[in-house]
Amino acid sequence: MIAFSAFSLVVILAVTAYLARSRRAVMIAGFFLIFPLVYRSIDIVYLDFFGPFYAREVSRFVGGNGAAPVFIYAALSFIVPLLLIFPDRGRGLARLSQNPPKYLPYHHYVTNAALLGLLMILAALLVNFIVVGTIPILQGIDRLEYGISAGVLHNGFYELNFLLNFVLGAFTVLPRLNGRDYDTRFAVIMVALIVYWVVTGNRFSVFFTVLSFYFMPFAAVVLAEKLGRTSPHALRSLVQRVLTSRTAQVVGGITTVLLLAGLVLNSYFNVRSYREPLYEIQERILIQPVQLWATAWERVDFENISNPINEFAIDQIIFNPIDANRSSTIQYLMTVELGYFRSAELTELGQAYNGGFPEVHFEILGAWLPFLSLPIAGLIGAWFLVMCIRLLMRNMIASAIMGIYLFYGASLHFAGGMITFMLYPSYWAKIVLFIIAYVVEQQIMARGRGAQPGLSHGAAFPPPRRDRMVRTETSTP
Repeated sequence: MIAFSAFSLVVILAVTAYLARSRRAVMIAGFFLIFPLVYRSIDIVYLDFFGPFYAREVSRFVGGNGAAPVFIYAALSFIVPLLLIFPDRGRGLARLSQNPPKYLPYHHYVTNAALLGLLMILAALLVNFIVVGTIPILQGIDRLEYGISAGVLHNGFYELNFLLNFVLGAFTVLPRLNGRDYDTRFAVIMVALIVYWVVTGNRFSVFFTVLSFYFMPFAAVVLAEKLGRTSPHALRSLVQRVLTSRTAQVVGGITTVLLLAGLVLNSYFNVRSYREPLYEIQERILIQPVQLWATAWERVDFENISNPINEFAIDQIIFNPIDANRSSTIQYLMTVELGYFRSAELTELGQAYNGGFPEVHFEILGAWLPFLSLPIAGLIGAWFLVMCIRLLMRNMIASAIMGIYLFYGASLHFAGGMITFMLYPSYWAKIVLFIIAYVVEQQIMARGRGAQPGLSHGAAFPPPRRDRMVRTETSTP
């Protein structure tokens, strides 16, 4: 069994290396889910190899039970469909090359509106920070403690970090997708937000969300380069050429890793002052992300073929959760391990353990059906993500932003096993808003193509002066 776990790890690491080397657009777009799935795969193999370990959150020993291969199957159930349907080669790329989009006056107006709105959000956070009057990073205040005093404004935008940063990334790359330089104004706002989250005592999770969703639209830039719509050598700004160079990317990556490591160490050694900080870090990194899967795997009964559906799990997760406003899957898994009252107590305090995927499939559907349900779920999640990137490639910026709302709901399934997001009225409201945005932008783009047949996809406003016409035309494929 250990050999099978090792083989499974080799497979997913090989797939990840292939993504990083040969399918860069897929890696950038799917990083928000690919990274934690691969990271947790390494953790569960570690538990298989060296476990069992005592997990204090569940008050029992976990690991050493061959749980890794099926977890890695679950991880690949999202990664492989994403590889298959992502339009970065073959017919998918060919379809993207048809009907190149127009960069219209509409994009100028919506860009300015977005810039104004984001600056107002940044200003509101700054004012709120001044009013609260504490500096968590200097005063040793934990982010959860600060969140209590910072109020609804801070906490609301903390929850919407995925959306804010996708918007920032999308407007950063929008002109680049049309043969122009990046709009660095939005990049500056992203950096300002990072500084804000550092100062307010955050550690890894918020920065992972910030960077994942900010850079997600850059997958469209990779596709645009493959289509010949743009080239890294065509950047007019020397600063942007330097910032997008391989050296700058490496330096930026190393700096980010060191920053996050420093924040984690500061939190464990100074802010929370654990008695055994190194052991706490080890447990947080290697055990807690997969402890619920390791325990759930012990409950999987492959001999139960006639009645695999767990009605109790369905009731507790879908119909009668402890708190319907939070991830009910985690609540159920915590109840199984800790008992109902302890789980309810922790839920009321706002605490939730890591995990949920793929546990929820095996808890509800038994041992065999998840081998079908996992790829189906992976295909749905991959389709939502691909849809957002395709919309960006068509310059349908508002539709892509509303689409990321839908993808984020689906991503909660892979991040925490959530299956009830489709039951929230707010999610259906987002679907309606997405449809409205899509229909409106379709009309705008259609009228733009009809009204300006002579403009290239890189032309933004009224026709350029005659002395600049040659350069504009020669930059168009």
